[in-house]
Amino acid sequence: MEFTAPPVTGRVFSHEHPNLLSDCDPSGRLRLDGIARILHDAATLDNEGSPAPDKGLWILRRLVIELDEWPRYLDTVLTRTWCSGIGRAWAERRSDLYRHGHRIAQAKALWVNVAPETGFPRSLPEGFLEVFGPSAAGRTIKPRFELPVPDDEPMAHGELPLRYSDLDIVDHVNNAVHLALVEELLAPKGRGIASAVPQYQSIVIEFHEALQTPDPAVYSMWHDDQSTMIRLAQVTPIASVTRLAKVRSLPMTDQLG
Repeated sequence: MEFTAPPVTGRVFSHEHPNLLSDCDPSGRLRLDGIARILHDAATLDNEGSPAPDKGLWILRRLVIELDEWPRYLDTVLTRTWCSGIGRAWAERRSDLYRHGHRIAQAKALWVNVAPETGFPRSLPEGFLEVFGPSAAGRTIKPRFELPVPDDEPMAHGELPLRYSDLDIVDHVNNAVHLALVEELLAPKGRGIASAVPQYQSIVIEFHEALQTPDPAVYSMWHDDQSTMIRLAQVTPIASVTRLAKVRSLPMTDQLG
C-alpha cells in the first residue's frame, strides 16, 4: 500500500493551523498529539461544512503519518484533505501537510461510522457518497488492523495516569491523547535533553478499544535500532498499538496538490 495522489475530481478541503505553545515541546517541535489534532480538526471541519445531510459519528481506527520534516513553533501548517477510499461503514481520509508551500508530511486515516446508541459500525451516512465519493474514484478499503503486537517480554512497562481533561465528547480518552502518552514515554529524562521522537519519520497508530478514566493506562514498550512499538491497555489486552520507525514505511506520492 502507498499514499494515493490528490484526486483529479471531487471535494478537497483546505485548512490552515498556526502551531502555538500548547502543541509544541520545549525545543519548539510540534508534538505528535499536535499533528493528530491538526488532522482531526481538518477532518471535522470538512465533514461539518459539507452539504451532506447526515454528518455521522466517526471513530478513528488507524492513523498513518509519514514526515519529511517536523513542523515547528509559529509555523502555519496548511492541510489539504480528501476522501481516498470507501467501505461499507468506513472511509479513508488522505491529508497532505504543507509549510511555506512545501509539503512536509502525508497522512491517511481510517474512520468508522458508528451508531451513537451502540457504538457499533453502521452504514455510511446519508449523502456521504454523493459529497465525498467522487474523490475516492471507486477505491475500496477494508477496516482490518495491520500492526503486529509483539508477544515477547516488553523492554519496559508500567502505568500512565489519565485525566478528566483527556476525555472528548464521546466520553473516552481522545485519540490525540494516545499519542501524547507516546510522547511521554519517549520524553527526555532531564531538562535540556532532546526528545527521542524527532528521529522517527513514520508513525502508525491503531485503536482497538477506548481508554477510560479514572484508571491509569498500562503501557508495554519494545524497541530496536530502527523502531519502537508501544501498546496501551486497560481492561482489555489492547487499547492502542503504535509503531514509530526511523525510515518511512510507505512510498510518498510524487504529485503535489
